[in-house]
Amino acid sequence: MSRGVGEFELVQGAIPDSLAILVALLTQLGDIWFVTLLFVVASVRHDGSDRDRIVAAGGLVIGAIALVLIFKSVFALPRPDRPLVALETLPALYQPVYALTGYASGYGFPSGHAVVSTAAYLSLAVVLPVSTRRRRYIAAAGIIAIVGFCRVALGLHYLVDVLTGIALSTVFLFLAFRLLARYRSPGVRRTAALGLGAVLALVGVVATGAHVEAIALFAVASGVFGFSWRIDRPRLAV
Repeated sequence: MSRGVGEFELVQGAIPDSLAILVALLTQLGDIWFVTLLFVVASVRHDGSDRDRIVAAGGLVIGAIALVLIFKSVFALPRPDRPLVALETLPALYQPVYALTGYASGYGFPSGHAVVSTAAYLSLAVVLPVSTRRRRYIAAAGIIAIVGFCRVALGLHYLVDVLTGIALSTVFLFLAFRLLARYRSPGVRRTAALGLGAVLALVGVVATGAHVEAIALFAVASGVFGFSWRIDRPRLAV
């Protein structure tokens, strides 16, 4: 049974082929490589407790990625077969870029880009010491909406995949921040958040039957958690 509600006819019909490459590029705002780069830059540009809060948010993003692997393996629902454009109809210069950004394989529920973009931008809206909280939340909501719209427009996810991904990530962040609020020290919160990400990554390894992506995520998560533990160990009893 299809999970669609007629979204492709509405969305794809409104997008000219000439904008397909732009839609594919915008979806990278929620891709793991871009989010990772964003957190690295943000953590380098800040120091002290601000950096601890940003790294803690990064630990929650790791946990959100693990949830994507877990839920996709549990539900094992296919992606829609509704590409926005045929690759051969694009100019030759755009074809390699679109092949990398406008297509995807694997299961489709929930949308990984929706989960990751929600976890990344919403958590940054909470912890970044820039502008006002209201403006940060508005910016985060805008980026999340753009990523979700682009995933549907590209025909890579049904609307329900995107909405479920946003809801799942939002609930996870709410619970995780409530948990981290128990610790007074930003450094301890950082280590606890990275530990939570590592635990969920380990669950992902089990849920996926030791898939290579899950193993790689757990290796990264356990590595950064171990480093954080070593430098923050004297305060972990707080």
